[in-house]
Amino acid sequence: MRYSLILSGEGCICTSRQSGIVLFFALLALAVMSIAAVALIRSVDTNALLSGNIVYRQSASTTSNVALEGIAQSIATNISLSDSLTNHPTLGYYANCSQFDTNPSQLICDGSQLTTITWNDGNSRLAPNQTDGNNEILNGKDRQGNEIRYIVERMCNYSNAEITAGDALVDSNRCVMASTRACGEDSSHDSGKKEEFEPCTPGSDFPLFRVTLRISGPKNTVTFLQSFLSN
Repeated sequence: MRYSLILSGEGCICTSRQSGIVLFFALLALAVMSIAAVALIRSVDTNALLSGNIVYRQSASTTSNVALEGIAQSIATNISLSDSLTNHPTLGYYANCSQFDTNPSQLICDGSQLTTITWNDGNSRLAPNQTDGNNEILNGKDRQGNEIRYIVERMCNYSNAEITAGDALVDSNRCVMASTRACGEDSSHDSGKKEEFEPCTPGSDFPLFRVTLRISGPKNTVTFLQSFLSN
């Protein structure tokens, strides 16, 4: 296309080619703003998702102390002193702590498979009911709908063959022992009450028991908690 130059007595009117550079920069700015808006929306969604996950996790951990109290009572009621030397999988009790180790021959019981096994009625147990008027835990679930299962392991490193043969007695060389207490020593509980240990054997040692809780909740939220108990 050609442009003409018109001359007159008073001056000239000049025309030039327009390249559209202003439109190009406007479209570029619009694209940048669109990308920024999408990034902001994704950031808000991610923060909301993280906040939701934290809430689910806190909800799963809320009833852990209540569950531990019930588990300790259940084990004391259902597992006698002689039965504590053998495995009772359906009760969630194991007389050895290497049952769920990747390498059971190791002296350290790390329970490396506790988070990878499938927890079911054959190897664990639902948390006992806590019907104190609030129904904090009922049929293995708390009021938020979280299912609570547990496994209790005596911190003694024995093979299944030794347990079957009845050779898994308490031995300080094979078990992690609790500190020896003095006779008549009181135990302070979370409730503020004090109860005297019974019976009391001077100089006796007690093995530790490891309690592992698996709490599964909404949106595939799974939380594992561990605590140690002693007689």
